[in-house]
This record gives sequence, C-alpha cells and structure tokens, in this order.
Amino acid sequence: MKAGTAILETFYQAAGQFVQNDELARLLKVPAARVNAENADLERLGYTIESHPHFGYRLLGTPDRLTDDDIKARLESFEASLKPRIIGSEILVFDETASTNDVVEHLAKSGAREGLVVFAESQTRGRGRHGRAWSSPRGKGLWFSVLLRPALPPAAASRITVAASVAVARAIRQTCCVDARIKWPNDVILNGRKVAGILTELRAEADEILLAILGIGIDVNCAIEDFPPEVAKIATSLQIETGHAQDRVALAAQVLGEFDECYHAALADFETVADEWARLCTTLGRQIVVAIAQRRIEGFAHALDGDGALLVRKDDGRIERVLGGDLAVKL
Repeated sequence: MKAGTAILETFYQAAGQFVQNDELARLLKVPAARVNAENADLERLGYTIESHPHFGYRLLGTPDRLTDDDIKARLESFEASLKPRIIGSEILVFDETASTNDVVEHLAKSGAREGLVVFAESQTRGRGRHGRAWSSPRGKGLWFSVLLRPALPPAAASRITVAASVAVARAIRQTCCVDARIKWPNDVILNGRKVAGILTELRAEADEILLAILGIGIDVNCAIEDFPPEVAKIATSLQIETGHAQDRVALAAQVLGEFDECYHAALADFETVADEWARLCTTLGRQIVVAIAQRRIEGFAHALDGDGALLVRKDDGRIERVLGGDLAVKL
C-alpha cells in the first residue's frame, strides 16, 4: 500500500479525530520525520490537514479531485464481505482520455487483472449504448470503466449490467440520500430523469466470455447547462436533485464497494441481486414498447430471467426474452 493511501485510510477511519504522529510512522514503517513530508505532499494536492504538537494530525478537508490514493483509501474503509475483493484490485486515474472503455481494453490485452478500474476527469469520446456520444464534462461526474473476466456464458452477460445497476443505485441512495431507481436496461434515474448510464461491452467466444468491460457514467455535479441540448430534457445530476455539490470521491468508493458485492452475487447467487433490482426497477409491471433496430416488441414487463434478460408478456400471452433495446412506457 502506498504511503498516501495508508495515511488517508487512517484519517478516514479516525473520522475527524486526531491521529498521533507515532501511529502514522508505525503504520508507514518510516521515521516520524517522514510523516511530515507525506502530509505536506497531501496538502499540496489540496487536502487540509491540521497539525497539533501534542495530538498529532487530523484531516479537515479534501479536494474535489479524483486520485487513486484517495479512492483506494475510502474503498479500504468500505465494509467488505468475507469474499476476497475483486473490484478495485488496481485503480488508475487519468486527467483526460478518449474513452475509459478503450483504455481498459488496451490494458486487458496486456494482461491486466480482473477488477482494474480506470477513471477519467473528462472523456473526449465517451460513449453510451449503440455508439451514442456520452457527455463527460471535466470534474463534474464519475466516468470510469471496470475490467471483468466473469465465469459466465455470453447468454448470461446481462447479469453484469443488472449487478452494476443495483450497485450504482445503492451507492447513490446511501451517499446522497435520494430515491435512485433503475430503468431497464441500463439507466439509473432520479425523479424520472437519467442520472447514470451503464455500458457493458463483451469479447466472447461461442460459449465463453473472454472479458467484459463495464463502463459507468454518473452525472454528479453537472449543471443544467452542462448537458447537450438533445439530452437536457431527460438528464439530471445529483447536484441538481439535491441542491448542493456531492463528494465525487466518496461516491466513487461507495460504487466500487457495492459493485464488488453485487458482482460476487451475479456470479454465484444471481437471484438475490435480481430481487433487489426488481424492487428498485420502474420498468416492471408496466406496459412497454421496446424498439430493437426496425423491430418493436410490445407487452407487459413481467420479470427478469435467470440470466438477467427481461421477460415481456405479449398481448397473445407469449413470453419474449429481451436482452436490450430502446424502451418506452405506454401511457
């Protein structure tokens, strides 16, 4: 563990209380004088650290800036399950990329481990489903991708999107105290407007997923004018909905921690995460229309199947299994 990560983790666990200099030196396995230098480095990055000759140090403020040290420190403080952590095995933060999905794919070809997460403060060519552009204004949201190597057949790939949707909704509800809901197939919404989107891209053979790249975009502190005109009527942000800016780093760590738990469930006990998805979903129980290229499927959104596909009961009573498409609710 890097020194910066260890110090920040200790500060977060202290929850605003002072930490003795000797304790930090013991944790870092360095002379006490070295602690001053490490804290000075954090202060140069924008952290506010109070120093007291008798009590030690305490953290008073953090910058609105994504760093691997800070995300890892908060993730280590996340209440973990008994299973080994997968998500966040490595975290990289870029100031700008074309697309974090593309960066992850490149690193995957070089043998990167499952659980690698790549964040970017901005993307120049962020994308959503069907190759649509995804607006990624600098420093206003969470734009990131996760490398997965799931032991699942391609037919069950929708489990990944289901697990990610639950994780993002959970994290937003927990961190921001708002009623985040899920809209099939890959949106998280607040008050009927989209606040987050999920894109799962696969590299697969006939019966095996070689790797999956999960891209997530969350509009955290975007203002209305940050959205392109074509999406301004359907999009929102956590800042717009709550009336104040949110801590992006805290939310990032919460999402990764929740997704680690949901991903384990998607692989081994999908019914539990599917049940939670159903409780949070605004699509089930509604009359819907799904457009897939030139085809339209109309019917009643009934349930998810065991692989994460949506089951639609058509007017003639037949059940159709739907993996994706553009959805509209019939009024």
